[in-house]
Amino acid sequence: MTDRPSTRMKRRLNIWLGLPVLAALIYTVATIFNVSVKDSKKWQSLANAQQLKSTAVSASRGTIYDCNGTVLSQSATVYTVYADPLMLDGQLEAKDQRISELKTLIKEETDADKRAGYQEKLDGAVTGSECLDELVEFLSLNLELDTNTVRTKLTDTTTQYIVLKKEVEKTLSDKIEDKLTELGIDGVRCDPTTRRIYPQNTLASTVLGHTDYEGNGIYGLEAYYDDYLSGIDGRIITAKASDGTEIPYRYKQSYDAQNGDNLNLNIDSNIQYILERELAKAVEEHKPTDRACGIIMNPKTGQIYAMATSDPYDPNEPAVITDEKLADELAGMDEDSEEYSEKQLAAWSLQWKNKAVSEIYNPGSVFKVITGASALEEKVISLNDTFGCGTVIQVEDTPFHCWSTNDHGQQNLSQAMLNSCNPVFIQIGLKLGSDKFCQYYDAFGFNELTGIDLPGESNSISMPLNNMGYVELASSAFGQTNKVTPIQMITAYSAAINGGYLVTPQVVDSITDSNGNVVKSMDTVVRRQVISEDTSAEMREILEGVVAGQPGSNCYIKGYRIGGKSGTSQKMDEDITGQTYVSSYCAFAPADDPEIIMLVMVDHPTGEKFYGSQVAAPICVNVLTDVLPYMGFFPEYNEDELEDLQVSVPSVEYYSVSEAQKTLEGLGLTVKIKGEGDTVVKQIPSAVKIEHGGSVVLYTDDSYKTETVTVPNLQGLTKDQAKSTLEAYGLNLTAEGSGYEEEGAVAQDDQSYGAGQSVPMGTAVSVTFATVSVGSQ
Repeated sequence: MTDRPSTRMKRRLNIWLGLPVLAALIYTVATIFNVSVKDSKKWQSLANAQQLKSTAVSASRGTIYDCNGTVLSQSATVYTVYADPLMLDGQLEAKDQRISELKTLIKEETDADKRAGYQEKLDGAVTGSECLDELVEFLSLNLELDTNTVRTKLTDTTTQYIVLKKEVEKTLSDKIEDKLTELGIDGVRCDPTTRRIYPQNTLASTVLGHTDYEGNGIYGLEAYYDDYLSGIDGRIITAKASDGTEIPYRYKQSYDAQNGDNLNLNIDSNIQYILERELAKAVEEHKPTDRACGIIMNPKTGQIYAMATSDPYDPNEPAVITDEKLADELAGMDEDSEEYSEKQLAAWSLQWKNKAVSEIYNPGSVFKVITGASALEEKVISLNDTFGCGTVIQVEDTPFHCWSTNDHGQQNLSQAMLNSCNPVFIQIGLKLGSDKFCQYYDAFGFNELTGIDLPGESNSISMPLNNMGYVELASSAFGQTNKVTPIQMITAYSAAINGGYLVTPQVVDSITDSNGNVVKSMDTVVRRQVISEDTSAEMREILEGVVAGQPGSNCYIKGYRIGGKSGTSQKMDEDITGQTYVSSYCAFAPADDPEIIMLVMVDHPTGEKFYGSQVAAPICVNVLTDVLPYMGFFPEYNEDELEDLQVSVPSVEYYSVSEAQKTLEGLGLTVKIKGEGDTVVKQIPSAVKIEHGGSVVLYTDDSYKTETVTVPNLQGLTKDQAKSTLEAYGLNLTAEGSGYEEEGAVAQDDQSYGAGQSVPMGTAVSVTFATVSVGSQ
């Protein structure tokens, strides 16, 4: 009898057989749960990555406008040429396959007409290889790329996207599309994108900054307001087949790009141009080793009308080195060397840096405005108190010299400011004391950032109170020791003359969206009141007296009330001999109610002149001469100014003699008529400025011979002497130079027509006048 398994044995067997099945079932359920529920987003994302193609649509970067609506920076549509080698390979294979099919049809077709038709198509067909060769040659020629590089990219079937060239213009994009249509293939496409364009080229470049190759702002306003300007990119989602090719129309979802916001600046392109023009002239004349900069702003609101650094770069080509000396040095170096890379980076950093906000300097005598205002406000001195000069003052063991070797004698604050007397301001600083000096130094904003809406603003390097002894206080009182930025200096100076209010300088006026809606408006920000309205009024009067008292050494312009102060500081931390200087000047107008203030700084001029009154003041004169009328401020002359006024001689050619005579005599000019005609056919001079009372020769007959005279030598003569001498010869004077109004100013050896030269009667001879000794720093 055979033993049969018991019921218990069967149950045990079923358990052992069922356990693996149950484990497999549990694992399967758990896996399904993880995939479909717990990790569903992960697997869905992977599936979408294989089934969907995502293409970014670049947002258009916002435009930057000046205060008049002039475009300073904008984005233009350009194209990125790219290839889909996988798609192109399929297109080329299809051409070879079609040729093979045509050959088979010809071979098998019995109908002669049909066979001829197939043969005609075959004769016109090109192989995939021939098509590729033609495409490679076309793209390498038009994109200016190496032929082998193009071929390698087009045949790299490991990728579906490879860039051939960026920032291609629309005309070339259309040309490429036409070529592809001609060849009957796809696989090379031109996607629209944007490129940043700066229509004004170098104008305000260190303020605007520029973008990188990805379109992100990396310097200037482009960087500071990048979040507003950049916008949000859109996206197009499309389906793709298992081989990776796009499936048209099967699935497509678009997310529109949100264009960036626009910046509307306080900068005025016209004022900016004038400032940059005059800075360039000064740099050409004085050749500073460390560049120059200038700022023009509204002292009451802080609105920046212009800001410039010399040797501006072109943000359209930011990598091009603008400093010719540095560019020549780099051209002679090995581009692969570490030294080349370091020097190139240093050159880029320098030319992209905004000197007005990022570099510090000793302000020199311009700072005396702050010392004087602080002492008046604190009432440690009065307007009537007097102080001695002596040309030198001893503070502990340190002698401090006046810039002048002539003793200024006893002076009140107004006279000391006019003479820029160092010993007097040292005495005023000592009366103020270290505690109060530092208190006002802080109050005027020198130990904090101004808050200007530009990146890279630097802070001052200042002597702290706990280290400020009498010697340090004495040096600080006349603008040495402490180093500040130009934007800090002009902001503090503004507080001294605007009623006492420290305002935040602002480049941007408002931000608007693409529809013109205001996103953000920048209102005037008053940080605090530093001095009283009364003290500020006294400072305005004192500084107007500086300009009126020594017009040749300051920002004197006939017909205008202007206040100002020059500064000449020594770069003792760089040159212990004290022979390296920074020349500066700060001017404001109208003096009784300022609406504009400007600061100019020339860092280490290397010519014969170095005083701020010689180097920087003329820049302010030339700028404000053009800017004030542009802003609606017109000259109001007194009788003395009218008498000495230079007159622009208008062209009166082809006027009747009576009309011409009336026009010229109405301007205070003397008329000499040559000939018997009724109409002016020629005049000398024309379109130049000559002295009031000068003569204009009018010729009324073409046959009348032009009279000539010999130019005298004017060197060493005063303006009045030169004018009288030229008048005796029948010539006119055009006085040049900021010093021609100064007592003792004499003609330099640079008259426009040399002594002994024969010129037509009435010719204007241009002469530069300058004083033998400078009136102030």
